[in-house]
Amino acid sequence: MEMGKNIKNLHFVTIILFLSFSGYSQSLNKVEIEKNETNFEWLVYPISTQTPPHEWACEPSIAVNPKGNQIIVGSVLDQVHRTNENGNTRLENWSHQTLASPYGVWGDPIIQYDYDGRAYFLHLSTPNGKKDDDYLDRIVLQYSDDHGVTWSSGSSIGYNPPKDQDKEGIAVDKNNTLHVSWTEFDKYGESDKSKYRSRIRYSQSLDRGETWSKAITISSNEGDCIDDDNTTEGAIPAVDPTSGVIVIWSFQDTIWLNRSNDDGALTWLKSERPIVTHIGGWAQEIPGFGRANGMPISKFLTNGDLHLVFGEQSDGKSWLTHMTSFDGGKKWSTKKKIPYPNGVIHHFMPWFTVDTSDNSLHIIAYGQKDTTSWETQAFHSYSHDGGITWNHHGLAESFSPTPDHFFGDYNGIVAHPKSGLHMVWTQQVNGINSIYYGNMKKNDERKRKGVIRKRKFRK
Repeated sequence: MEMGKNIKNLHFVTIILFLSFSGYSQSLNKVEIEKNETNFEWLVYPISTQTPPHEWACEPSIAVNPKGNQIIVGSVLDQVHRTNENGNTRLENWSHQTLASPYGVWGDPIIQYDYDGRAYFLHLSTPNGKKDDDYLDRIVLQYSDDHGVTWSSGSSIGYNPPKDQDKEGIAVDKNNTLHVSWTEFDKYGESDKSKYRSRIRYSQSLDRGETWSKAITISSNEGDCIDDDNTTEGAIPAVDPTSGVIVIWSFQDTIWLNRSNDDGALTWLKSERPIVTHIGGWAQEIPGFGRANGMPISKFLTNGDLHLVFGEQSDGKSWLTHMTSFDGGKKWSTKKKIPYPNGVIHHFMPWFTVDTSDNSLHIIAYGQKDTTSWETQAFHSYSHDGGITWNHHGLAESFSPTPDHFFGDYNGIVAHPKSGLHMVWTQQVNGINSIYYGNMKKNDERKRKGVIRKRKFRK
């Protein structure tokens, strides 16, 4: 992970929105809105730009307080961005701070709220403040009870020296039990599999992040430590509302699942199950970006239906795939390729959520339209019929990446029953990253608050 920053002006105008920073300006133009989008309103604007050494402005993660309207975003390396009591309608309503912990803060931010409004920030460790033998020695969780104003010093998850801990994910059940899974490397970056291997680990907290169970291994197939397709990675838990917890990951061009059928997640299948072939594996190559992440993301609806989204690649094209299970992951539908946004060749790097208020499915991902200029745009893709049909909405003006400038591996998207859909993603202009924020909600709600309608970006 490596990056930079520069925001300047944000002007909301009734018809046109101008976004200016680092000599780069964007304009939003009023155009006819698609028929299936007439009930939605949009806000889109940048909230932070790359400023070394702390703000790399990539790998943003987002969460919204389920009992209020506070929003928290985390970004690499150690940044917290949060809204104040005035809401999310203006850039000036955001505050920014640097997170600190005695364990160190070293990227891979994941933000999550529990059901009672406690916020969690998970990240990697660097206890000595540098890449030494203790670097990546554990997963760290810090919590906040005032929506990101102050944070705990952090609790330690999975400490198992001299092994390295990386790529964590979290899910919270309605008892506020925290479920965390991640990849353990015998030694990160080593290629000799006869000596160094990787595996999927799991731990839980019954006291809202104060203490953690002893980490257990839930994968029987071990990978290498190169951090590529033959490494076991992408383990993100999901809580089954009918009982139990699942973890899904990718390894050797296959999607794998393990499941605990008890709410405490104490017992797991003796061996993980293969779900489906992962064409091209989780590590994809996208022109101008280098490696991109196609790891699986899974979410349950309140009725127990399980939806899975991941990226695939073959023959010079990249696409997103959707699958469904109606029995908690035992049996799965056939793969369904999500249609490309108009003009896109590579559709890649998905993050996925569900809106349980109406059971709709939502993805944020990039679409590359030109493999020579590398013209790329962020898209919100959504389905209101369980993944049978999909629509796409361009989120911001297209950009072209700068090779060898770190861009990150993921973005963030979350649904809230009252404030709508919230998403964060990275854009890169002239090698400088910026984090953008987007909010989609029913237009009648926003009209009552006197907020403008977001116009589509000119393409």
